Amino acid sequence: MGEVLDVVGGIALIVGALFALLAGIGVHKFRDPFSRMHAAAKSPTLGLVLVTIGAALRIRTFSAIATLTLVAILQLLTSPVGTHLAARAVHLRVKVPQDGVDELERDEAA
Repeated sequence: MGEVLDVVGGIALIVGALFALLAGIGVHKFRDPFSRMHAAAKSPTLGLVLVTIGAALRIRTFSAIATLTLVAILQLLTSPVGTHLAARAVHLRVKVPQDGVDELERDEAA
């Protein structure tokens, strides 16, 4: 059973690291700030959760699992808030062409 958990944990670690790598590539390749923020927020969060799951499966001690769980929960709570604040600041400072209706500008004008 321990070997299976080690293999699953290793796979989770590798997949999580690949998500972080894809996020870095996305931040480099995307052109507008909102696409870059999307790449910088979504993929690393999933990658970190997978890395914490993989580390917990490999380490298997209560204190490590508790710490890694806390890390994953805090990442899931803070990443959306930080990205939202950054997107709002970019929206106020930079004029980015929109595909449709700019709802934030419409609501702020009302």
